[in-house]
Amino acid sequence: MTTPKRQHWVPRFYLRQFLVPDANPKLEQVWVFNRKSGEPKLTGIKNIALENHLYSPKHPDGSRDPRLEMKLSDLEGTLAKLWPQLANGFVDLGSTVIRQSIALFLSVQFLRHPDRRDSAVGFRNRLIEFVEKQPYNSDRCPDIRQLKIGSRVYSIDASAWPNYRDAGDDLSVTMWRKMIEQDATLHAKMLMNKRWSIVFIDEPLFVTSDYPIFVPQPEFARQQIGGKNAMILFPISPTRILCFDDLDEPANQYYPIANSNADVYNMLTWVNTESFMISSRTIDGTQASKLVVRITISRGSGALTFRNVTCRYWVTMVVICLIHFLPGVSLFDRTKSQSSRDARWRFQ
Repeated sequence: MTTPKRQHWVPRFYLRQFLVPDANPKLEQVWVFNRKSGEPKLTGIKNIALENHLYSPKHPDGSRDPRLEMKLSDLEGTLAKLWPQLANGFVDLGSTVIRQSIALFLSVQFLRHPDRRDSAVGFRNRLIEFVEKQPYNSDRCPDIRQLKIGSRVYSIDASAWPNYRDAGDDLSVTMWRKMIEQDATLHAKMLMNKRWSIVFIDEPLFVTSDYPIFVPQPEFARQQIGGKNAMILFPISPTRILCFDDLDEPANQYYPIANSNADVYNMLTWVNTESFMISSRTIDGTQASKLVVRITISRGSGALTFRNVTCRYWVTMVVICLIHFLPGVSLFDRTKSQSSRDARWRFQ
């Protein structure tokens, strides 16, 4: 069985929602804004968010294991059928079938990112450094029987320590690939237990990134989706963003927002990626490295404006201040929300 060499961590069916409308449709192009260099680039989605053999490790005989890549491809194929309606219509967010499908896809999307692989490698290296500093027993193994990580206590077989220590980073990468399969359901259940809502606008102004599912609050790491009271954002398309939270508000709602407030969400997407932002449009012709993040919210005859805000912490603090502390300012109008069951279109 032939396994594709170029393997994407952001599926192309998802990126197709962000295609540049006036470009050659055969090229399937988007605007990419590099987070570090800031140079905008018009490129095909086949060339972004990918690595060679990312999910297909090599067997000792040199062949590739296609199983994980096949599972990911099957999941993408299932969601690709739903995505156009989710991206442009009004699906029933209270539908168990729809929620389970989306939750599983997003949990896998979170786990499959190379950042999670790098975190696994970094964690193992820190663990080795810590354990190597502990006293050794008569068998020349660390004198450790248990290890507590967070609230979990793990039993340690010290006799196997030399093999673990000397296995190299490939062991961490193998464990990461297994984690994608083993932890997907756990993370999907976390999302299922959240309150779901979608904010939407009339014009295609929302952007996405190579790290599209994230926690924007500064008290959490961007990948801490299991945090208590953590809000989670995921741009579905240039007109819709899926939101997860624990607020005591009606669930499964669609909230219309003003087109002028799209920049607030785009700022959060921009500062929560280390690599690049993806858009169906240019950002006022401005290079991303010199992007002037500007929020203007009208209040009567006046306006409140913030400029040159780029740090993840300060961007999020500005947004929180705008939402929670300033009278009359909100990202969406709750009085105009509509239940997804009462929306104009329902997935069957």
